[in-house]
Amino acid sequence: MRGGIVETGLTSGTFYIHGIDGHSYHVNKRSKGGRLSLRCLNYGNRLTCRARANMDRDGRNFVPGRKHRHNHPKSRNFVHERRFRTRLLNQCRQLDCAQYSLKQLYFKVKREMREYMHLPRLALVNVPYVKLRQSMQLARGHILPRIPHTLSDLAHILEDPDYEFLTKTLDKEDSTFLGKCGQSASGTRCLIFASKRHLRYLSTKKYDVMSDATFSSVPGAIGAAQIWTIIHLRRHHATPLVRVLMQTKLQECYEEALRAIRAVIPDFAPETVMCDFESAQANAWQTVFPLIRVTGCFFHSSKAIAGKAKKLHLLQYIQQSEVIDSIVRSCCALALLPLAKMWDGLRVLVRRAVEEGVWDILSPLFVYIRNTWYSASRLPMFCVFGAIDRTNNACESSNATLRAAVRHKHPNIWCFLNALIDLEDITEDDICVLNCGRAPNRARGRTVLMNDETIRGLQEDVQRETITIDFFLRQASRRIEGVYNIALDLL
Repeated sequence: MRGGIVETGLTSGTFYIHGIDGHSYHVNKRSKGGRLSLRCLNYGNRLTCRARANMDRDGRNFVPGRKHRHNHPKSRNFVHERRFRTRLLNQCRQLDCAQYSLKQLYFKVKREMREYMHLPRLALVNVPYVKLRQSMQLARGHILPRIPHTLSDLAHILEDPDYEFLTKTLDKEDSTFLGKCGQSASGTRCLIFASKRHLRYLSTKKYDVMSDATFSSVPGAIGAAQIWTIIHLRRHHATPLVRVLMQTKLQECYEEALRAIRAVIPDFAPETVMCDFESAQANAWQTVFPLIRVTGCFFHSSKAIAGKAKKLHLLQYIQQSEVIDSIVRSCCALALLPLAKMWDGLRVLVRRAVEEGVWDILSPLFVYIRNTWYSASRLPMFCVFGAIDRTNNACESSNATLRAAVRHKHPNIWCFLNALIDLEDITEDDICVLNCGRAPNRARGRTVLMNDETIRGLQEDVQRETITIDFFLRQASRRIEGVYNIALDLL
């Protein structure tokens, strides 16, 4: 007679036998003759089934008992159910799977078992997620601490040597967690993520940096307002080097993070930083690094001006009049002028509007530009003359890469930490490629290169007064039609 199937039990070192009769058994005792006496798996639960069976020690010659019958139906899928449960709980205990929520992990393993092991559907529906959730939580708790709900709690976990594996780089040579700074009571708590090798990379060079923040990738229920990224753009390739989980968007919070970074790498002294036009961020850079030049993003300023024109109901005039279209587009190009000529540029456009008889229509837009972009503190940021990179699109690209790495909005903290480990390794690979003189990404498009060359030529001519400011604005405005049309929904 055929034997039973010996399967691993739920507890380490245990096993059970699934007999040919469709029932499962535990070993009760070993007889003198060498055969195994088996007792129904449901003997100790509420069913108290007293059915027995026996088989040889090598698993052959399975014989069901005759004295007591089973008081429950056969479970042909019991082995499949146990295999699914075992595989699922083992996955919960693996750090590589911490990026998945418990429900995502349940459906991931369910799909794998159906696809590769061809488990019957009935076996899987008998163990629904709600039935396994508590066991999955306990299994995950064997390797991971409780999910923290504040930045201070997270810092306490990451500083614990028992959990250093949470931030170890892929090659195990470094850590992605630098430390904490600030105080929760004052809203300045920050957690800084940067490997020591990336900080050394920052400290050995004098170059420009970019910074930007995003909210969608912030871990859920962690008490953080945003994640702030500091990027170095090398040969038009973004290398994110520092990421900071910030409690608030206060200027003091930015300052705490920058001072903490400078304390670790005193040689960190960027000459220029490009960021968005958030006052708190710009002022923090200027406060911590008094000699730094803070510039804004040309894309954002152009989009804001064109968007304001739309809000002022100028779109119909722009579509009907080439003169108004040219003047509004030229307003977006003001930031390309040298700083010393920017007031002259605004006066040229005002004069053109008056001479063309459209001042009454465009005066609200000029008032907005004067009050918003030409203030004493904003004008130097507004000007991007001579900048190698006029936009912080590299930051947007870095934020998009982070969103793709965490897979969904506001991930759990373990998914977020895993994403930082992966991205740190990618950045290290990119730095190695750049050091070899190669480009880690595709070459810039011909249209982009030609556009940059045209703008540089126009800027050189207007600086030397080879061309007039009016001519410069008319020509340069044609080079920014893409963002202009996007802001006005003209595409």
